[in-house]
Amino acid sequence: MEGSTFTRNGGVEKGIIDTHCHLWRLELLRRSWTPASTIFRTFEAKDLAKDCNPIGVYQCVIVEAGTTAEDNQALEEVAASSELVSGIVPFIDLASSNLDEQLDYWVGQPKFRGIRMRFEDHPDPEIMTRARILEGFESVSKRRIPFDFLVTTRNLKDILTIYEHVPELKGVIEHMGKPDLRRGDDREEWSRMITVVAKHTGAFCKLSIGPRAADLEEIYASQGQGWPIRVIQPYVQLLLDQFGSERLMWGSDWPLVLLESDYRGAYQTMRSAMGQLDPVGEMQIFHDTAAQFYGL
Repeated sequence: MEGSTFTRNGGVEKGIIDTHCHLWRLELLRRSWTPASTIFRTFEAKDLAKDCNPIGVYQCVIVEAGTTAEDNQALEEVAASSELVSGIVPFIDLASSNLDEQLDYWVGQPKFRGIRMRFEDHPDPEIMTRARILEGFESVSKRRIPFDFLVTTRNLKDILTIYEHVPELKGVIEHMGKPDLRRGDDREEWSRMITVVAKHTGAFCKLSIGPRAADLEEIYASQGQGWPIRVIQPYVQLLLDQFGSERLMWGSDWPLVLLESDYRGAYQTMRSAMGQLDPVGEMQIFHDTAAQFYGL
């Protein structure tokens, strides 16, 4: 359903919120990674608007695409210059010696909406449950700052440990927890662990598909094939059953989605995988959950 708007109480119409996009500058990108040639360029808010506005998206949350102070500064600058960008999620190392100082700075910034630290393929497999990291989560939770979990299936058990220590943490799992959609080898483990996480924590989850770091070379070699609905639908349906629409939000993962499809394709694929939603559930996934979680 392109050009979507949702009529709320009082007849006020709201468009779609995309909870997971990236913007980057080529000169900064070169310092951290070299993606495929199709996305190895600068992506600005105007590029995002050109792709997302036609389907009714009017707010986007921009998640970090680099881990330097310069990358975070670029996020602030793009947020200040774009009405489309309603929130930013910069990178912060939870083990940093001046974590509290950094958090206090960010909570004073007008479009700051959360933080992210990358755990996917981290060289320390136990990083998420190290004492210093758990202390960092306590500082984040104390300030009611949303935290974006970039993880894969193997990390889901550690989310349980984090919530045992910090039960009030306001966290969201990105990209459905990144199950191995290409091979399906971890489907049983993912299904079991994501169900436990949904039941025993207050974590939210993003209905978005992000490429696993380990699969990037394979994806580069076969770009543009898209995601078959039959592949992702069982995962999406399990999330709908376990989290409910009130704890789910949609994200495109633009421009990384361009490696597989395009913006419209990402939106339509996820809608098809969801199946028929009641009006309340649809509004929650595409607008209300994100607005409430991120304070948009």
